[in-house]
Amino acid sequence: MWQMKVKVKHNDCPVVTRLEKFHFNVLSYPSTWYKHGREKRVTHICFMQGSPEAKTAFLKDFEKDKDLVRLEVEGDVFTYEYRLRRGGQHVQLYYNAKMVFVEPVLNSPDGYEYWYVASWDREVLSKFYRDLLDNMDYVEILSLKQSKLKNVYFPNVMPSLSKEQEKAATLAYEHGYYHYPRRIALRQLAKIAGVSLSTFQENLRRAEIVLLPNLIEQRIKHSGGNELELVIKTRLKKQVRRQRTV
Repeated sequence: MWQMKVKVKHNDCPVVTRLEKFHFNVLSYPSTWYKHGREKRVTHICFMQGSPEAKTAFLKDFEKDKDLVRLEVEGDVFTYEYRLRRGGQHVQLYYNAKMVFVEPVLNSPDGYEYWYVASWDREVLSKFYRDLLDNMDYVEILSLKQSKLKNVYFPNVMPSLSKEQEKAATLAYEHGYYHYPRRIALRQLAKIAGVSLSTFQENLRRAEIVLLPNLIEQRIKHSGGNELELVIKTRLKKQVRRQRTV
C-alpha cells in the first residue's frame, strides 16, 4: 500500500491549541463529521498521555469552549463533538473513506498534528494532501512511500493503575528516568511528586509490575515469538512472582 505521513497545523484546532498550554500528547481517532443545519460538526475519540494534573486542567479548560457540543470522559479517554464555526477547518473534513489509519493521529504540544495514513491508490493520498494544502495553515509531507504495512498500531486495553501508580510512572517517563543514561534520580522524582522516596519507589515498582508484562506480551505477539523475547518474558514472569510475595 501507499503510505503517507503528514504534519499539519490549523490554528482553530480545539485540542492542539490547548496542548501548547498544558504540555502533553493526545492520540486521537477521528470518527465522523456531519452537517447540522448550516454548521459542520466533528466527533473524535481521544487518549491523553500526561500527568493527572495536566489532564484535569486541560479538560476543565476544554469544557469552557463555547463550540463544544458534547464531551464524555472515562479515565484517560475522552470523546467529543465539536461545532465548526463558519469557515472553520478540520483535517477530518478531507479524510477519504479509501484511506486507513496506520497509527492514531498524534496531537502534539509543539502545535502540530501528525497523520499517518495509507491507501491502495496513491492518488487518494495525493488528493488528501492537496486538500490540506488548500485549507490548512501549514502542511508538510514527512514521508510518502509504497511498501507493505508493518508495525500497525492496534488499540489495546491497558491494565488499570491506581492514581498514585499512574502519577509515579508518568513522572518517571516525562522526566527521563527510563532514558539511558538516566536524566533524573528517584529521589528527585519523589520530591516532584511530593512523597517520600520509599513511597515513590513502591508506587513506581507496582506500576512497572502491572505494565511491563503487558507491553512485552504485545511485543512478543507482534514479533511472532522471537526466542530472545520469550526468554525475557519467562524471566520477567518469575521476577513479578517474586516481587508479589514481598
